[in-house]
Amino acid sequence: MVSEILQQYRQSIEQEEALRFHPKASLSAGHRRYFGREDDHRLPYKRDVDRIVHSKAYARYIDKTQVAYLVENDHITHRSLHVQLVSNFARGIAETLRLNVDLVEAIALGHDVGHPPFGHEGENYLSEISKKYENQSFAHPLQSCRLFSVIEPLNLGLTVYDGFLCHDGAMNGRRIAPKFNKTWDIHFAEKEQKRTNPEINIIPGTLEGCLVKICDTMSYVGRDIEDAISLRILDRKAVPKTCLGTTNREILSVLAQDLIQHSYGKDYIEISEEAYESLAFLRQFNFTHIYTHPVLKKESAKIQKCYCILFELLINDFRQKNQESYLWAHFLHNKPATYLSETSDVQMVIDYISGMTDSYFIRTIQKLIIPSLIELS
Repeated sequence: MVSEILQQYRQSIEQEEALRFHPKASLSAGHRRYFGREDDHRLPYKRDVDRIVHSKAYARYIDKTQVAYLVENDHITHRSLHVQLVSNFARGIAETLRLNVDLVEAIALGHDVGHPPFGHEGENYLSEISKKYENQSFAHPLQSCRLFSVIEPLNLGLTVYDGFLCHDGAMNGRRIAPKFNKTWDIHFAEKEQKRTNPEINIIPGTLEGCLVKICDTMSYVGRDIEDAISLRILDRKAVPKTCLGTTNREILSVLAQDLIQHSYGKDYIEISEEAYESLAFLRQFNFTHIYTHPVLKKESAKIQKCYCILFELLINDFRQKNQESYLWAHFLHNKPATYLSETSDVQMVIDYISGMTDSYFIRTIQKLIIPSLIELS
């Protein structure tokens, strides 16, 4: 039980939030867990942050690709750094807008845990395999929710899961207005929509979720340009000149000021038309000159083939051996009975592969495919 002093502390903080926060900000008092409120002196969104940071999935960020995979360069952005950059950028803005900084941090740090090995490229390969085996499409925002609710359940707040599910699709317009007052039933329905149509743009139910949604894009556009320059696949002179500037520092500075100016005191998150068009232009520039650059795609055919081979090996081995299989020994052996009874074998393999880091994916392929020496006694 939490002591009386700690209870008084939490109550005083919740009262301060009600007075200090934006009228439409997410208050700690309104935090909702699916399995009910838990007794703790910490504010609930801060507790969600702690759970995410201490999770196994968060630890695997360290070897999850952002854009440039299979590249030996310690300064290139991986998922671990990307989510921290999103969190840092969004929290600074949230504080100025009088939003719940803890909720922003929780969404930002956990939104990409569903990414499979080799980034969006791997996501596409895994989605193709899933559909081939009559499973639905794979989408990393949905998998992020699944990972922290089913595979490694953390019992996070509704608005945190909502932020995970809705974090993509930020460039569909310069204003993002929350769909306030979402319920668990609405969240479950939106998950089904995402499962059926991965490209659907679902709007968050909070201002904090809307902020992370746009800050995610803002955080990677300039950073990816810097990474490309470091890898010598892009010359800084080739970076288009827009109102945002040509360096990541300039881009983030201008966007932060613009977003605050157009969102302060409002019931939505918005940037100016000029900033929006410049951001969209730079993002498209990145797709043309960075994300599809031939140097970064040299191993794509091999990776796609490895995805197919690995999936078929794991699913066939599991169907033949069940509890004696590789999948059981390395993934299923510690899963709860509900997961084992309610999850198809195809989805189990997808859950396993999607949770792999880039290097673990390669090591698993090597272990299952490449012959090794036989030790004779």
